[in-house]
Amino acid sequence: MLVTKTIKAARPVTVYHQYSTIFSDWRLGIPLELRDACDYVGGDFYGGPTQYSLVCKAYYGLTRMRPFEFMTSRTTDLSDFETTKPFDELLISSYVATLHSAAYLLIDSITPDGTLKPAVYDFMGKVNARQSPYEPFLGGDLLADVAVYFDRESVYDPEQNGFRVSEIKNIQPPHRVALIGAARILREAHIPYGVITNANLDQLSRFRAVVVPNVLEMTEEQAARFRKFVQNGGVLYVSGPSSLDRFNPTGPRFLLEDVLGLRYKGTLGSTWTYFSAQDDELQKAIWPQDALSFPGRMIAAEALPGAQVLATVTLPFVDPMAGNCFNVRFAQIWNNPPAFTPGTAPGIVIRPFGKGKVIWLAAPLESGESEVNARVVSSLLRRALPGPYHFEVETHSSVEMTLFHQAEQKRLLASLLNMDWQLARLKLNATVRVQVPRGRRPSAVRSLPDRKTIPFRMAGPYLEFKVAPFETLSMALVEYE
Repeated sequence: MLVTKTIKAARPVTVYHQYSTIFSDWRLGIPLELRDACDYVGGDFYGGPTQYSLVCKAYYGLTRMRPFEFMTSRTTDLSDFETTKPFDELLISSYVATLHSAAYLLIDSITPDGTLKPAVYDFMGKVNARQSPYEPFLGGDLLADVAVYFDRESVYDPEQNGFRVSEIKNIQPPHRVALIGAARILREAHIPYGVITNANLDQLSRFRAVVVPNVLEMTEEQAARFRKFVQNGGVLYVSGPSSLDRFNPTGPRFLLEDVLGLRYKGTLGSTWTYFSAQDDELQKAIWPQDALSFPGRMIAAEALPGAQVLATVTLPFVDPMAGNCFNVRFAQIWNNPPAFTPGTAPGIVIRPFGKGKVIWLAAPLESGESEVNARVVSSLLRRALPGPYHFEVETHSSVEMTLFHQAEQKRLLASLLNMDWQLARLKLNATVRVQVPRGRRPSAVRSLPDRKTIPFRMAGPYLEFKVAPFETLSMALVEYE
């Protein structure tokens, strides 16, 4: 704040500080509250489309002024001075900003002698020429049904407690892994989602459901907000140790014990555990598998009255850490199949609370990249949170859709982006369904940037239209009276 105030005292300009570090681990010590010293937030990222999309949604909720700024480099990373990313990759990264009505900055290193490279800027200009026609139509309020919760205080790995900083080479905080996994699942399942954080939980009421993925830290105040959210009709998806109060002098307990309908008992297993389905709908979601694998321990809990157990925790047939005189730690030659008899401890639970519902998983299934994990997580959310959603879209899983409400112009901005640059030359089709604001009558759907009229029809609670085959980005305005 001192730096910002000093700059503004000298000259009344907008100021922001590098904000990408909020996703880094605890060693950088950057709080989300740094936003209070920024007129708008911005930062540079290099983790690919899922990360870019997640970041933009987090920035959307955190920034004090819009548009926020999203940055990435022309080269493969900042350490490489020459190797330029493929054109389609750069184009998609710029369109991720467009998809979120954000400003885009493409980073290019300065040559030591201060000269420019005309060919490089001609190349970068081609990216800008493709993006700029859409800029006049951007802005509005991002509409989403599900929020993914990012907790800055949970970005550490408890397994590395006691290590010297010099001994820690590559931290992969389990909360951050689960956060990114949840965002990818929602994006590919075309479930409208946004991001909230421990610094802007007051925005929770904007959503109908919230995913709390493997959160290691939670305060009583934060737990109270989640409790009220569910009481008022929201859906809460909670995985792993989320809401666990590890500092209670009487022993660890869930701060949301009454909401989850579960009493904490410790952990189960070691390096490999399983979810065994006890529910027909869940069994269909994992077919043709008998169980769901998880590479680690699970939370042991006791189900309280009212909790419906959809899956139980099953340990491997042989304890992977047991070993014997031959150092054999598996039941098969390379792996550890589940025990013949499924366990009895709850693994996946669903229960009503107040006007809402709760889903709890004994381990962060959303952390895994397998298709079956995504199928189960999305099916659980749709089970607890039936439609209609702000939008539905039928298209390839590589396509992300966003919907912005521009109330002053009486229109919705629907945007679809193929996030996989390796498929960027593939023509994709889409059928889009959006909810027009209640009490309003749709008047036209127009493609952008040419504003040509697109035929539409009403389909239940939705306005439906088809998107012409597109390679990378397609945008349309839904106008209403």
